[in-house]
Amino acid sequence: MRFSETETDWLSEYLQDIEVANNELIEKNFFADPKSVICDIYVLPSHNHQTFYGKLTAERGFYKIIFAKAIQNSIWFSEPIYMYRFEEAKRFENHPMKKGRIICRAKLMDKALINRLLFTVEKLSERQPAETVLPTLDGVFTAVRTYENGIVSRKIMYTDPEKLSFCDNAGNQEALDFLGNLYLYIEKIIGIGD
Repeated sequence: MRFSETETDWLSEYLQDIEVANNELIEKNFFADPKSVICDIYVLPSHNHQTFYGKLTAERGFYKIIFAKAIQNSIWFSEPIYMYRFEEAKRFENHPMKKGRIICRAKLMDKALINRLLFTVEKLSERQPAETVLPTLDGVFTAVRTYENGIVSRKIMYTDPEKLSFCDNAGNQEALDFLGNLYLYIEKIIGIGD
């Protein structure tokens, strides 16, 4: 997870990164009617998994994800790098030794996965402990925001799902496992790289 190691910076870096991703989606004509957006997901992983920002939408009985993915190439590495922020990919679009790019696409989604995500997020408390997000190089930062009529209704952000608190104050291991692997479920749908 490539956020600053200071606790106060990660939130502004997250907000800046989704702004960059949103601007790319708009620029590349991947528009989502705000009232069709069920939730959005931002993931900043480690270990060269795919950084992505996606909007899960429901329109005319179809569920899809409209997403952006950050990719970088460098003269120092033979393989593309997928785990860097959108801001970095944008900054290095025309760099002489690094090549950053942001890929935008849309894919159909299984309604069952969306329902499971929404059900799991609803089980979480509105207030979460501060230690749910701890910037570390090995961490996977995940942010999920649910929407009602185009307005954010809930926000859940974490690097360690085990620290999340549930409404009933009881841990739910199946829900924690799902949230811990959410980025892998989405990555399987949107793919890594081009």
